[in-house]
Amino acid sequence: MQALAIGRNWRASFACSLVLLAVLWYAGRPGDTHGYKVTHVSLAEAIALIDAGALVIDVREAPRTNLPGAVMIPVEVLAARLASMEVAKTQPIVVYCGEGSNLGPRAAHALFQAGYTQVANLQSGIEGWRRAGLPVNPA
Repeated sequence: MQALAIGRNWRASFACSLVLLAVLWYAGRPGDTHGYKVTHVSLAEAIALIDAGALVIDVREAPRTNLPGAVMIPVEVLAARLASMEVAKTQPIVVYCGEGSNLGPRAAHALFQAGYTQVANLQSGIEGWRRAGLPVNPA
């Protein structure tokens, strides 16, 4: 049974890596948002990354709602918190803010500068997620 679980985890990690590589190659050409060169992902791409096991981080200061399963870490303390959480620098990460154009790109840039190699910003933020009718949880 344990071998089956390891096989599934390996497959999920591999699938997540493939999705992120595809995002980076095809759709995720670095965009310039507020001077930050970051990789942006669409809702569909974010969902694929999340389904494959990406860490999801809400970088807003005091959110009232968040994406299911998201970890809330304000952008100001993000790098320090991830270091203390021992998150692998190669683990896929999706960050988001309200509209996807301010704190999210800033956080993605900071993480990339800190050596996290598979970071993407949810381009539409939680507001685009909500407008699409996708689920949110109270914070």
